[in-house]
Amino acid sequence: MPSTAAIIHRRRARRERAAQRGSRVLRGLGSVALAVSAVALALVLIVGIGLSQAYTNYVADLPSADTLEVAFSSSNNEFFQTTKLYDRTGTQLLYEVIDPRAGDRQWMSIDKIPKHFVHATIAIEDKTFFENPGYDLEGIARAFVSNLRGGPVQGGSTITQQLVKNVIIPPGERAEKSYDRKLRELFIAAEVTKRYSKDQILEWYLNTNFYGNLAYGIDAAARVYFGKSAAELNLAESALLAALPPYPAL
Repeated sequence: MPSTAAIIHRRRARRERAAQRGSRVLRGLGSVALAVSAVALALVLIVGIGLSQAYTNYVADLPSADTLEVAFSSSNNEFFQTTKLYDRTGTQLLYEVIDPRAGDRQWMSIDKIPKHFVHATIAIEDKTFFENPGYDLEGIARAFVSNLRGGPVQGGSTITQQLVKNVIIPPGERAEKSYDRKLRELFIAAEVTKRYSKDQILEWYLNTNFYGNLAYGIDAAARVYFGKSAAELNLAESALLAALPPYPAL
């Protein structure tokens, strides 16, 4: 019969061999995990590089955000203002010439547009305007789900995206309902937000928005509907005009 010391020695030897086997297994698992991690990282890098290259190729063909500045420059007549004829003193307005094909277009700087009209427009059109980067992913997702469920058609476009559509996107493509057009709007809007201040974007938007009855821009709309400058609009009048752009034909 083995002595107590021999039994203890054999048990200790078995424990040591088991520990060594466990250590080898752990090292093996560690190597496998390391290899899997390396492969996963490589795949992520490949996919990331591929997506980055695809994005670069896609945006390379998009119109530049600078197109906005060019469109509104004094040398460009695409966004002309209504022609005004004054008396010899240059102070008394005698007559206005409105192009029946393009409507009445007046321009007003953002600092003269009533704050309550600005706030009403943002509340209706783009609640996150001052915080978003030119697009609203939550709004896009909400519109996408609503459209899938057959609910009221929604676009999810921000004020900046609408400005891009109205000015940069070619006229023949503005009514196009496609994800490609939406993506182009989104990418250009993001670039516009990086380059220009929110006030500048608002000024461009509020002066080119269509308010029905051949009125383009808030000052033209105020004169058409209320016979006065937009600077004189009260709260109720501002709320009414701010609600027109989504349904200008009503």
